[in-house]
Amino acid sequence: MKLVISDLGGVVVDKADPVPDMAARLELPVETFRALTAESTRLLLAGMITAQEFWARFFDQTGRRVEEDLWEKEFRPVVNPAVLSLVEKVRRRVRVVAGTNTMEPHWPALQKSGVLASFDAVYASHHMGLVKPDPHFYWRILREEECRPGEAVFFDDVAEHVRVAREIGMVAFPFRKPEDLERRLSSMGLLDGEL
Repeated sequence: MKLVISDLGGVVVDKADPVPDMAARLELPVETFRALTAESTRLLLAGMITAQEFWARFFDQTGRRVEEDLWEKEFRPVVNPAVLSLVEKVRRRVRVVAGTNTMEPHWPALQKSGVLASFDAVYASHHMGLVKPDPHFYWRILREEECRPGEAVFFDDVAEHVRVAREIGMVAFPFRKPEDLERRLSSMGLLDGEL
């Protein structure tokens, strides 16, 4: 293996989904908020609209004005130290990059957490203009890293993201817990001290 691609939210970073807290602040059921904002959220993740434009669209849909950016206010990521330690061990053997769906309002908190510096590169959807599970997201990373699909390992907590990575030829598996990830990486000889 030449490259490891890790998701961030739900893998290296816990508490990465602010939607439940946002919906509670807006007194909306979570699924109602997600359904109402699905397209706007996708555009925000792709960097095609700003948070201000997101909330303007929300107002157009609901008639409710939101004065502060809840995407930023309610995003309070917590680094998973066990996974971060594995990332650092694997980096001693091969290049490790993050491939993540994220957005501009979350970027300052991710930078402040220090997690981004733990990767050789970070491929963020809002910078790429591509959102997982679009196959072009994965191909862009492979092209930038000069890596064939069969030389790359990918893990993510979202099954659909893993499925698409497998379809294009990557070794891909779902992230469940750090112990499972450690076993997988060890079985591939990607942990420090292993051949």
